[in-house]
Amino acid sequence: MNKKVNLKVSIVIPAYNEEETIERTIKSLLKQTYGNYEILVVDNNSKDKTKKIASDYVRTITETKQGYIFAVKRGVSETDGEIVTICDADSIYPSKWLESMMKSFRDERVVATYGSAKFHDTGLFMSFISLIAYSSFLIVSKFFGLDNTAGFNFLFRRDAYEKIGGYDENWKWGSPDIELGKRLKNLGKVKLRMKAVMTSSRRFKKGGLLKTTKMFLGMWKKMLKNERPDISYDDYNKNRR
Repeated sequence: MNKKVNLKVSIVIPAYNEEETIERTIKSLLKQTYGNYEILVVDNNSKDKTKKIASDYVRTITETKQGYIFAVKRGVSETDGEIVTICDADSIYPSKWLESMMKSFRDERVVATYGSAKFHDTGLFMSFISLIAYSSFLIVSKFFGLDNTAGFNFLFRRDAYEKIGGYDENWKWGSPDIELGKRLKNLGKVKLRMKAVMTSSRRFKKGGLLKTTKMFLGMWKKMLKNERPDISYDDYNKNRR
């Protein structure tokens, strides 16, 4: 059960108008200490230089059907790793992130794993507070039965993903990554690891700290009760840009 794993990991980065951040994201992923992985950027009809910048570093394709779910599904279908992770184009990944997260898959019963995050575009104090707050939230959420498998730090087995039919194209409420995690849990263990990545605070800055936090908590409460969130994914995602 605790054997060393060297499974191939497919890192899929869906991107729309991310010219200001994607280079930094890719460079951080290219420095991973875990050796067996591939990176694919799926440009989702960007109107800026996202695709040009990404293609200077890694394989890049275009998904013409607009929307996060279509971009990530295309990315998964174009890769072949036994483990898949969807990475945000505005996040930064510590060099040992992948090595640490892959330890979860030493247990063959684990079908997915996820971790914490902190802000990289605030001061040190707010970055620390965001790490403590989000890590605490993940622990509480798991205690109440909901694994908060947010897309910026979430890995899963391809065979389990395919068995449940992957991302649901008809899912238009709240987070499709959390919805996917809930279905994966029906096939095996979903493990929480406290390895943090660094993500952007732009959604909170644009939407307002209190308003955005309230939105997240409302969505979380609905999913905790196996109810459909009131907020659409488009509204959930609009303040990222």
